[in-house]
Amino acid sequence: MHKFFTVFPTVIVGLIFISGLLNAINPHITWRLFESWKATKEPSKAFFLTRRIAGIFAMIVSLSIMLFPYFASRGFHF
Repeated sequence: MHKFFTVFPTVIVGLIFISGLLNAINPHITWRLFESWKATKEPSKAFFLTRRIAGIFAMIVSLSIMLFPYFASRGFHF
């Protein structure tokens, strides 16, 4: 049970990183996969730009969460 509490958060943060990566690389694909069924027309360019920025932000946050224990063990103080 102890291993579950260490692996599960890592998997969740990894999935958030992958989702952010997909949104940063090509937000059109993620929109088609997950949201196109709700729409009557394709959204504006500003929507996709916002998705791309949010994807980059999600990647930065998830990467910092994953790397925090490494830097904390090395004695870096934030």
